[in-house]
Amino acid sequence: MTQDTALSILKTGANIFLTGEPGSGKTHTVNRYVAYLKERGVKVAITASTGIAATHIGGVTIHSWSGIGIKKELSPSDISKITKYASKKIKKASVLIIDEISMLNSNTLDLVNMVTKAARHSESAFGGMQIVLVGDFFQLPPVSRFG
Repeated sequence: MTQDTALSILKTGANIFLTGEPGSGKTHTVNRYVAYLKERGVKVAITASTGIAATHIGGVTIHSWSGIGIKKELSPSDISKITKYASKKIKKASVLIIDEISMLNSNTLDLVNMVTKAARHSESAFGGMQIVLVGDFFQLPPVSRFG
């Protein structure tokens, strides 16, 4: 698939997993999509699984953006507190981009889903936002304390 084809699919609003080997143009394609969204006044949350990756794309970590921080699980009380803190930015975003998705474990993605659903008062996955997951599972595994 070409970068232009990938960009065309992104523009449909579908949830996407954008993958490819290093140098294939994933970041270039995402940057083009972000520019397209911003030209149209669409709010986009640009995040990544690590701080270094976030700085490379001009975003923040998914942990910071969603308000989950370093938590491994969330109680109903945690969700209530987090949504009070992060609700405004979560509600504003129509598109959530998560770069280096291969470094994010599935539990963290579930927590982000829980928080976005609660903040947006929606049972749709991620509160109904378009989700763009970017990465290469052949490159980097999830970060883990215990190998």
